[in-house]
Amino acid sequence: MAQKFVESILVMGDSVAKGVVFHPEKKRYVFSKDGFIRKLKSILRPSVHDFSKFGTTSDYGQQLLSEKLTDLNPDLVLIEYGGNDCDYKWDEVAEDPMAVHLPNTPIRVFEDNILRMVQSLKKLNKIPVLMNLPPLNAASYFRWFTKNDPQRAHNILKWLHDVSKIYWWQEKYSYTIEKIAQATGVHMVNVRGAFLRHPQYQALICEDGIHPSEAGQALMEKTFVDYIEKHAAYMMA
Repeated sequence: MAQKFVESILVMGDSVAKGVVFHPEKKRYVFSKDGFIRKLKSILRPSVHDFSKFGTTSDYGQQLLSEKLTDLNPDLVLIEYGGNDCDYKWDEVAEDPMAVHLPNTPIRVFEDNILRMVQSLKKLNKIPVLMNLPPLNAASYFRWFTKNDPQRAHNILKWLHDVSKIYWWQEKYSYTIEKIAQATGVHMVNVRGAFLRHPQYQALICEDGIHPSEAGQALMEKTFVDYIEKHAAYMMA
């Protein structure tokens, strides 16, 4: 980040960047008042424009990027996708577990999408910053999307074979982000590592198994602050 003075930041991502958490009392998703992007907005000198959106994938991000580059002309772009890209249409899996099912974004397409965004930003002398994926809790997520329905769980497991495969599959997408960062020489904030260093990282994930909790959002904020202080301390207010 030191090679260019950053005055404006564009955030593109999904519900993780948007600060969505599952409220245990209200039993629904809410936007956290302490989401890590919202907190960073309050402590960084550059202006932060957050266009992350619940449910989006890298396909959406790639389309949005060109539009927002024209509208906002940011100096730095944070790219946070992958959680929805790697997910499956579980209703379809439950209905026909013997069929071939593909993730929302096949991993090769996901890799191409992220790489194209990084390359396009570098060509325009913008600073791309990637973020890998917080780990999920496979057992909790399986319970969540099978909806406590034994027959649904049976059908999905017939296709899935092993609940732990959910973690492994999501990890491949996170590794793809890391691989792109290394190959292109761009900044990557290792939030996954921060979670996994926690003695019980599952405590940092909501009961749905996939969204970081309030504590998880706080950990992501700290991870970003530590990274910024190390690489671009001038950005701190």
